[in-house]
Formats: sequence, C-alpha cells, structure tokens
Amino acid sequence: MSNATLFKPEMLTFHQCAKCGTLDAACISTCAKCLASEMNPVQISGIGKLVSWTTVRKPPLRFKADGMYHVGVFDLDNGFRVTGRFLPEDGDQLGDRVVAVPTTAAEPTGPVTPTFRVQKNV
Repeated sequence: MSNATLFKPEMLTFHQCAKCGTLDAACISTCAKCLASEMNPVQISGIGKLVSWTTVRKPPLRFKADGMYHVGVFDLDNGFRVTGRFLPEDGDQLGDRVVAVPTTAAEPTGPVTPTFRVQKNV
C-alpha cells in the first residue's frame, strides 16, 4: 500500500457510564459494572491491529443485499477488542495495523457497523 492511500482514523462511538466511567462498545442503557442508568456516548480512536478475519459467503437475510463480505476481530490501541467489517487487500496479514474507515448504516435507523482496513504506516 502506498503513502497515497493512507486513511485518517475514524472515531468509533462507545458509551461511558456517568457514575463509574466504565466504557462499553454496545449501545446499552445500563452500566454492566455499577448498574447506573446514565450512559453517555464518547468518541474513541479506531486504530488497532488485525487479530482474525473470515469471509461470509452466504450472508443472513438482513445482509443478503450486501452479497459476500468480510468480518474481522480487531484489538484497538485502547485495549478494547471489537468485531466489525473488514476490507482486505492482497498481502494483508494477521497483526497488521488497522484503522476504522467511514461507513453508513445498512438501515436508516440501525447502528453503524465498524469497518476497518489495513494501514501499513500506523
């Protein structure tokens, strides 16, 4: 990958408990640690490394229009492990540095699935 194809890291939305500060990647209304009910959205960096990935060749009905797609597991630099879409290119390897890239929700009211691609110079 050339320097001309570098990506700025997309920020990911997590939810932070207003009482204890615990972060959670899911869109939840109650903190799993202290059971407080005030969760606020916060933005975190989408930079990390590729842990694993696979190809979904027969997607579930909800994603049938997408056709074949790739999903991966990513360890973010802040310590979180997240699952999301992966945009592989020839030569990508496990352990490569990844960045989240902008995407849109499949459904207008649905959540945005984090999407990542390898960036060699991160």
